[in-house]
Amino acid sequence: MKKLITLLSFFGFCCTAQAALITSSFTGNFNDDDSRYYIQFDVTADNTMVNLVSFSYAGGVNGAGTSIADGGFDPQLFVFDSANNLLKADDDNSNVVSASSGRSWDALINISLDIGTYFAVLTQFNSDYQSGDLVTGNWSPANQTNFDGRSSFFAFDISGEELANVGGIGHNVTPVPEPSTLALLSLALFVFGTRRKHS
Repeated sequence: MKKLITLLSFFGFCCTAQAALITSSFTGNFNDDDSRYYIQFDVTADNTMVNLVSFSYAGGVNGAGTSIADGGFDPQLFVFDSANNLLKADDDNSNVVSASSGRSWDALINISLDIGTYFAVLTQFNSDYQSGDLVTGNWSPANQTNFDGRSSFFAFDISGEELANVGGIGHNVTPVPEPSTLALLSLALFVFGTRRKHS
């Protein structure tokens, strides 16, 4: 019996020590040069490493397994706490080179966060937070015209082991559903249509 309790305790320790990596992918199109995309997320354990990376400029394969084409606008990312304090920002850290321009202009943020609610914001280069509420407050204009000749498409991932309630909302943004989202929506519509037929 003692051996069984020891074994179960060890098994429980192993299971709790290895948290699963959570990755959420977001894609869409900005409607204008000063659009923004917001992600709200909760961190459920102190000292959680949270990683955010954009694929807009150079493309690549995101966490959902979707191939993103090279040619999107120059993005930048911000991380704020729930009191609108800017914790970290990045413009060009990803080091992934665009085949069409030869430049590395995607954003990358790695940040250690404690328990709490946070916001990540994606904008086009040079649209920076100034003051007030993150959504209705003041942001500087991007000072770009038609995305500087590139597409309005954006793609970025957020990942970490202790994340919860990850969700996004756009400000002048048209989201592009991931293939899995489209499949679930199609299934829901099919079930709804079948139920109505048999009613």
